[in-house]
Amino acid sequence: MKKLLVIDNLAQLKSVSDPFRIELLTMLAEKPKTGQMLADELDIPRAKIHYHLNELLKNGIIHVVKTEEKNSIIQKFYEPVAKKVVPNIDLLRYSADEKKKDSMSYNLRMKEDDLKQFKKELKNFVKDNSEKKGAKNTKDYKVQIMPIGED
Repeated sequence: MKKLLVIDNLAQLKSVSDPFRIELLTMLAEKPKTGQMLADELDIPRAKIHYHLNELLKNGIIHVVKTEEKNSIIQKFYEPVAKKVVPNIDLLRYSADEKKKDSMSYNLRMKEDDLKQFKKELKNFVKDNSEKKGAKNTKDYKVQIMPIGED
């Protein structure tokens, strides 16, 4: 299982935006399960479970980790493809002026040791330069550091 799945299309985003599917992902993250196992745990029809599993499977959010034959029936065990799922920041970006360049987003390639040092320096910068909320002539910003695409 990968550490992180970065969602890069709206179909994937839609498939994980359903609260019931989030519940299924949480259950599958505990250990791989079949649709029947999920249906039994939740006490709901297996067809409903399979509909949602198929949506997650179709969009690459879960995958089949093993199959077993039981009484001439092939059982598929599912698990999430990653421990955490986040949307690509560019997926949710919109602008009235498409030509306007995003001056607040940067792609970096660095070694793990350099990343640790960068985080340390960023933390110190934020600490040294942060003002109290509501101070005059200030704006609030959120800074995130996350891998792009790979684990």
